[in-house]
Amino acid sequence: MPNVRLMPRTTVTGAYDQGTFGALERVAQHLPSGQGDLPEACFWRIVCRRSILAAGALERGVAFANNDRPGVMMASAVRSYVNRYGVAPGKAVVVFGNNDNAARTAQDLARAGVQIAAYVEARESAAIKGDFPIYTNAQICNTTGRRGLDGVTLRHAGGEIKLAADCLAMSGGWNPTVHLSGHMGGRPVWEDSLQAFLPAKDAVPGMLYAGSANGEMSTQACLRSGAKMAEQVIKDLGKAPKKIHLPKAEDEAYAITALWSVPGKARAWLDFQNDVTTKDVVQSVQENYASVEHMKRYTTQGMAPDQGKNSNVSALAILADATGQSIAGTGTTTFRPPYTPVAIAAMGASGAGKGFAPERISAAQKAIEERGAPLIEAGLWYRPSYFPQPGETTWRQSCDREAAMIRTSVGVCDVSTLGKIDIQGPDAGKLLDLVYTNRFSTLKERRVRYGLMLREDGFVMDDGTTGRLGPEHYVMTTTTAAAGDVMRHLEFVHQCLHPNWDINLMSVTEHWAQFAVAGPDAKVLIDGLLDAPLDTKSWPFMSCGAVKVMGVEARLFRISFSGELGYELAVPARYGDSLFRILLARAEEMGGGAYGMEALNVLRIEKGFITHAEIHGRITAFDLGMPQMVSSQKDCIGKAAAQRPGLRDPERERLVGLKPVGAVKQLTAGAHLFAAGDLPVSAHDQGYITSVAYSPTLGHYLGLGFLKNGPERIGETIKMVDHMRQIETLCEVIPPVAFDPEGGRTRA
Repeated sequence: MPNVRLMPRTTVTGAYDQGTFGALERVAQHLPSGQGDLPEACFWRIVCRRSILAAGALERGVAFANNDRPGVMMASAVRSYVNRYGVAPGKAVVVFGNNDNAARTAQDLARAGVQIAAYVEARESAAIKGDFPIYTNAQICNTTGRRGLDGVTLRHAGGEIKLAADCLAMSGGWNPTVHLSGHMGGRPVWEDSLQAFLPAKDAVPGMLYAGSANGEMSTQACLRSGAKMAEQVIKDLGKAPKKIHLPKAEDEAYAITALWSVPGKARAWLDFQNDVTTKDVVQSVQENYASVEHMKRYTTQGMAPDQGKNSNVSALAILADATGQSIAGTGTTTFRPPYTPVAIAAMGASGAGKGFAPERISAAQKAIEERGAPLIEAGLWYRPSYFPQPGETTWRQSCDREAAMIRTSVGVCDVSTLGKIDIQGPDAGKLLDLVYTNRFSTLKERRVRYGLMLREDGFVMDDGTTGRLGPEHYVMTTTTAAAGDVMRHLEFVHQCLHPNWDINLMSVTEHWAQFAVAGPDAKVLIDGLLDAPLDTKSWPFMSCGAVKVMGVEARLFRISFSGELGYELAVPARYGDSLFRILLARAEEMGGGAYGMEALNVLRIEKGFITHAEIHGRITAFDLGMPQMVSSQKDCIGKAAAQRPGLRDPERERLVGLKPVGAVKQLTAGAHLFAAGDLPVSAHDQGYITSVAYSPTLGHYLGLGFLKNGPERIGETIKMVDHMRQIETLCEVIPPVAFDPEGGRTRA
């Protein structure tokens, strides 16, 4: 059927929220090595509205003395050898069981001509006849053999009998494979007639159970159950099921009596992989580890690679007997994914290369790539590093040209990746006042304010601008990398700290394409696109509002991250590519063009603007030279913690600017700072450099960094040492703002 996908060699390993399942496909594990480029395994995430668990059942053994000897096998395994492969499992086989499946094994062996040394039935009567010894109300109590099984000891009413045998087929019943039904917290239900646990109804939303996994123990019953559940699922999906005719199959009744272990002196094994015995479980209770979870950890029962699939129910029965409880009252351990071991390589394969995280690109990505711009990662986004021109052979040449272009003409930069959070509601101002150090509820409409956000421990989380578009409408911008963290922070404040506040929050980063237009000619370029030119008096620095760009509703923010006259123009994302191309074409006509992250970094370092290179999680507003931004007129998250004496110590490492004055005219990010006459060892460490750029405007390198008591050391000469790159030079401590400290160019 073309609408059905078969996935052989695939195991569903876990059930998760919203109809999601994990599945491991064994692609090439069974093949000889060197089979092309096939992966060993592939991990699938499958999402569905309805599911049917038809995972069958696993046969369990019986614990008796020396039941781990080679030649002791499950009855179902013996049947598979005979019926599927035509292989005799032994020359003299003893069959031992407490249920009707054991009798079927004996019948299949007899039909295949395999010698049956004895059929041992734990019940008082056996539903079998044959030309072989049959013992009822009997049990196997021991085995013998040095290198493998050569005999068994049978205990019955007449005493003990030793039988020669090289294979023992045992069956203690069947455990329905209910594991997936418990992956979302559901607990299986004990069914006494089957001596087994069955999946609880509605344990996994949308999941139904069929076949042996739901306690059906004949082939015909399994077929009926599967057809019934399939019909139910089809109806649930709003479709009409077709009538099907099931093939005829065996439909024999299944009966069982409880038999978990046989008393004996030697070790009787439960978990063959972790060597757990019945005695270990009893010992656990004696040591007061009587809870099923405590017993599991005391004995390591069910903690081997098979996770107790064959042995857990038997161990629970032994525990119930030792504690005097019923099996239902004893309960089960918690079922957790994965059902079978999953290689880390399989789960992480999608994380190779760019698959490690979602690849986010802006609306103008196609136009950016057409211009040959190399891309660099910024959080989850890919942004242009620089835009090379013919004749430029290094990134520095492109970067220097772009930075100089902004200072003299006009440039266009794609800033769509910056986080944008739409905040609306009567209490929006209260939220902003609480999360920002400075007050935003007093911000006038059509105005923008810079804000600093602290964590609860008083350290800076993020910074950015927020504009007020209406009486109850704000738009917050965040740094590209921290957008998700800030959104989670706002939702936590709203949902947990002030759930009664009337606020709506929405991340709108991908709703808008936004472009920075910066440089002395920025207004000329913007006016050429707007339906109505800007009036400088009504559009002062740090203003915002709605505009129309060639008939399209847009938003304009007069803000600058370059230190030049600057605007940021935002349009719905579907217009992003077209607007970017138009902006670039007009900028190039004016002697400008596009600029990327490298030039943007140069411009912001010249102006002393910070990024997460500076606010890296261990920095306070005091360290940044912004203690005045923590309002004394209101409270905010992190304010109390930021007032701790240790965080306001003048000797803390605080933000400064740096320029080289030694023989080596280069600075490097990550280098450490020392007093000029000190040895460059950790005991003399005075600080470190966070950001570095060559300034074509000033003609030398510039750096931002943190220096002990830095603001009081302006003009001092210190030593920079980069132990990794073997670079050492003297540098002068300067104010963080190296270019246009009065800000006149921004307000032009």
